[in-house]
Amino acid sequence: MSAQPRVVVVGGGIAGLSAAFRLQQAGCETVVLESAGPEMAGGRMATVNVSGFAVNRAATILIHSYRELIRLIAAAGLAGEVVPGGDLFGLVRDGRVDRVRLGSRRQLATGGLLTSFPLGDIAKLLRDYRRVRPLLTPHDMSPMAAADFESVHQYATRRGLRPETLEYLLDPLVSGLCLGEPEEVSAAMPFVFLDVILFGGGFFTSKEGVGFLPKGLARQLTVEYHARVTSVEERGEEVAVTWHRPGEAEHLETAAACVLAVPPPQVPQLYGQLTADQREFLADAPYARSIHVAFGLDRPTAERAMLVQASRVEHPDLCAFVLEHNLSPQRVPEGAGLVMTHLRGAWSDRNWDLGDDKVVDHVLAGVRRMGILPELERHTTMTHIWRVSPCLIGRRPGDYRAIARFAAGRDPRGRVQLAGGDILGHSTTNSSVASGERAARNLVARLRTEGTLTPERR
Repeated sequence: MSAQPRVVVVGGGIAGLSAAFRLQQAGCETVVLESAGPEMAGGRMATVNVSGFAVNRAATILIHSYRELIRLIAAAGLAGEVVPGGDLFGLVRDGRVDRVRLGSRRQLATGGLLTSFPLGDIAKLLRDYRRVRPLLTPHDMSPMAAADFESVHQYATRRGLRPETLEYLLDPLVSGLCLGEPEEVSAAMPFVFLDVILFGGGFFTSKEGVGFLPKGLARQLTVEYHARVTSVEERGEEVAVTWHRPGEAEHLETAAACVLAVPPPQVPQLYGQLTADQREFLADAPYARSIHVAFGLDRPTAERAMLVQASRVEHPDLCAFVLEHNLSPQRVPEGAGLVMTHLRGAWSDRNWDLGDDKVVDHVLAGVRRMGILPELERHTTMTHIWRVSPCLIGRRPGDYRAIARFAAGRDPRGRVQLAGGDILGHSTTNSSVASGERAARNLVARLRTEGTLTPERR
């Protein structure tokens, strides 16, 4: 085999692009096979231009505590595209927005957000958070198995939390992370978001939206777009990957190794060399579908927060609003505003085929009911609806134990490595980057042991 072993990466989301970039850095010849076109580079981390607005597809928030992602940005030479982001966070309550700056733990302790809840409840949450924080790892949430035995609602009942703490604090934390409901989601999940609030260190973005990173990586890699993979098979000392593109004959790629970076339910369809338990785990990934609406405005909003979340008490369907112009004025044309409105997963699932006009009408009726963001009705110049499926993982009670079993059964030296935050972690950009880089490290270690990849120079 040549001094540059070939590695095929299936999937051009941020996990796949991260893996390909790190493999290429290590000296591998890489090719990325992506089923969509170049405008969708990054998958859920893609950003497209709509009437002069850079509209993110799904991922919207980048956090300074995302260490793996920040290191990748620097390694790819993209640090110059980063701009600082706002840090004002708000919760809708009784027709008002309680705000706090997330970069300051002192203000969290003294501001109007946490202090609006019973002191005893906050003390319990913080004690439990300190206990589980060492278990929060971006690439593999297996350690959380020890704390995974009940739903958020069951946790609140067991700990004797007041109803307002469940509905106005824990519920928004859950819906903001996975679009899920407290009765269905594992009690471990709110602590993931609480970690962002307490130790996120503030936010950053790019004037081009979050898609600046996957687009920047794709420019430095060989990416075959509109390439639909049909099978991945280990054959002794190589991996065979079959794919096709409309209007072309079937392609067969042979390589020393492969990274499968596609949503978990798609893995068993492509890669038959899994155990029955592994197939069941991947096929059972608890995804929420998402319908969300971008509103381009002819002015910024009076609301100053960059992220506003709503309890289902305030509205049963709407759960979050990302105000991109407050995240950074560079995110929008001068003097304009951009608001991404997010609906809960259950509503999106029930209304998947609802017409665009009716979706917009439902959102507008919701903000009117809550008494927030009047600019959406009065100053909208553009609307864009995204329907993303699968979108976000919502871990159920017992899922972290299943993650631990799956992780223990995977071979870190296998020729086919899986990548994606949704497999062993959560649907965050950092989890996906960390997972992609871990897959790359595993393959580099194997190829160097085999002698097909030049050892790292020291």
